[in-house]
Amino acid sequence: MLQLKYFFLFCLLLLSQPGLSHETSLRLVTEHWPPMYFEKSGTAQGMAVDLARMIQKHLSMHNQVEVQPWTRAYKTALTQPNVLLFTLVRTPEREKIFTLLGPIADGDISLYMSAHAKNRKTITLDEIKRGLTVGTHRGTAFHNLLKQQGFEHIVPVNSSESAVRMLMSGRVEVLCDDDLAVAELFRRTGYKEKDYVKVASLKSSSLYFAFSQGTDPHLIRNWHTALTEIKRSGEFEDLYRKWFSHLKAPKEVLLLTPPVQAGFTLPETPVKTPQVAELLRFRPPYLK
Repeated sequence: MLQLKYFFLFCLLLLSQPGLSHETSLRLVTEHWPPMYFEKSGTAQGMAVDLARMIQKHLSMHNQVEVQPWTRAYKTALTQPNVLLFTLVRTPEREKIFTLLGPIADGDISLYMSAHAKNRKTITLDEIKRGLTVGTHRGTAFHNLLKQQGFEHIVPVNSSESAVRMLMSGRVEVLCDDDLAVAELFRRTGYKEKDYVKVASLKSSSLYFAFSQGTDPHLIRNWHTALTEIKRSGEFEDLYRKWFSHLKAPKEVLLLTPPVQAGFTLPETPVKTPQVAELLRFRPPYLK
């Protein structure tokens, strides 16, 4: 009986060790960018939020979605393990620091002007780059793309909706954002489709879930399996049609892992319980 008691104690201590259980909590963070994700009456909503909840239902998970300012959400994913940030525009730089799962949606990063201003003159992309002010959401793929393509008068602001308001009030001359969100952004700020016009497409965009470095690989594999099944079954296409009735849902499922997860270290914490190696060396008196 005493031998059995020591055996059970040994098993409980093993299960208590970090990394031996797959019941790791995953923190879900997103921003305000309707219709992909937004907060209404204190609850996260949107196309990507619905998909995250659909995947969690498949996995019997119940983590809440946190809606944060973009810069804070991005920093959280850069500095903490077991964080899911959604959604990210896939770029070569981000492939090096996040594990990306998707695509969740496909769009185009484009330039827009107010219909009134556009009707007064014809303008080229080069003229926009050299001479016009372009408003965009600070720290996003849109902001980075404008810098990469040589736009000279970028005006970064704290949200896409703020950029729309600045465009329509004349404080900037051009807006840079994604086709997926533009119609909803203008609608939410009180404007109709006739009030703005697309003047150029800069780059196609694919949006992904992004897992932070240090995230439990078992969690990532489970999300990959669940998304694959959801797309195979047609659930994803039905969800996509609900939010983007005029667009075709991406069918493929890609899991893109950084080649080397360098530059990320977890904070050291004191270990108060015996380590596995110590437990394996442990022998109760009556078992020696």
